[in-house]
Amino acid sequence: MIGTIPAIALVARREIVERIRERSLWVSTGITVAVLAGVLVLPTALGFGGATKGTVAVSGPQAASAARQAVAGQGAFDVQLTIRRVSDDAAARRLVRDGDADVAVLAGGRALFAAQGADDAVVSAVQAGSQAARGGRLPPPLPVVTEGGSSSSDRQGIAFVAVVILYGQLLGYGFWVATGVVEEKSTRVVELLLSAIRPRQLLAGKVIGIGLLGLGQLILIGLCGVIIGAASGQLDVNGDVVAAVGVVMLWFLLGFALYSCAFAVAGALVPRQEEIQAVTAPLTILILASFFLSFGALDDPSSTLARVLSLIPPSAPMVMPVRLIAGNVPAWEVVLSIALTAAAAAALIALAARVYGAAVLRTGSRVTLRAVWRAAREQEPAGRRA
Repeated sequence: MIGTIPAIALVARREIVERIRERSLWVSTGITVAVLAGVLVLPTALGFGGATKGTVAVSGPQAASAARQAVAGQGAFDVQLTIRRVSDDAAARRLVRDGDADVAVLAGGRALFAAQGADDAVVSAVQAGSQAARGGRLPPPLPVVTEGGSSSSDRQGIAFVAVVILYGQLLGYGFWVATGVVEEKSTRVVELLLSAIRPRQLLAGKVIGIGLLGLGQLILIGLCGVIIGAASGQLDVNGDVVAAVGVVMLWFLLGFALYSCAFAVAGALVPRQEEIQAVTAPLTILILASFFLSFGALDDPSSTLARVLSLIPPSAPMVMPVRLIAGNVPAWEVVLSIALTAAAAAALIALAARVYGAAVLRTGSRVTLRAVWRAAREQEPAGRRA
């Protein structure tokens, strides 16, 4: 038998080399980049997307009056404004710096504090509102101080693109793991592999190899998206964008570790490619449900439902990235979510390795998870090592 680390490295290298030669990998990468380019460029180019949303932070009656006037005249600027009342100017500035507001009306309605990426139409609408609130023939525009990160609407857009890409990568690479297992079973290649290495090593190498390939594709897609967005003027490449890319990478690794072994076990239960869709349906539904639930976090990252879903391992890889990008998340929630997801992935990996070892050599017909689990339990007393 080959040593554990060399065996895992050998299988991982084999997966990367074999998969990277497949035309489907490059076709899917090209399609994803093209779709991403369309999302970034086409809505503005074609005049789609509806009114631009913006949040205005206000403190005091004069600032509130200016914001109300801005809302009253928002139709002329094709914007949809939301007013957030705070206790003082410091709190209003903090909302803008944190990305929870686009513009703050400060100093009793005598100055504006705007996010670095605030939409010009939103700022213009607030300026017009402040002029209307002050009255007179032609009040001068308020001085504008620009600071902070991306606007809340920009961060929501980045979060939406991020979760769509995450959904596609987790589901797509999960299927790659399942189809790879079935292919090896149907061609009897797995029997040759298991004559030299153990099932646990084969599973670990397969998951690591495909995971690294998925991460590489994700980095390539992210770089293309940033370049296209910056070149078209639709994306302000700042710290928020870089942080969003890092968040997507981290949660892809955690999500893939959580789901990939489950897909491997599902693939080990069936002998033919035609049966993969049926056996992986529960996992597909779970990922799809998490994807749709993440839209609630996109609208309100601080809601109770979004906070709970971002901590539960099955939905955390979809919901927590949205909350991190679109809003502000307490550090303890992030740490707890990562810890729970990593712990669930570790437990699932150990369980999957045991079931995989008992199921992968079974050919001829589909076997049930219960039968495989019973066989795995029977192997342990006999001293058979998976």
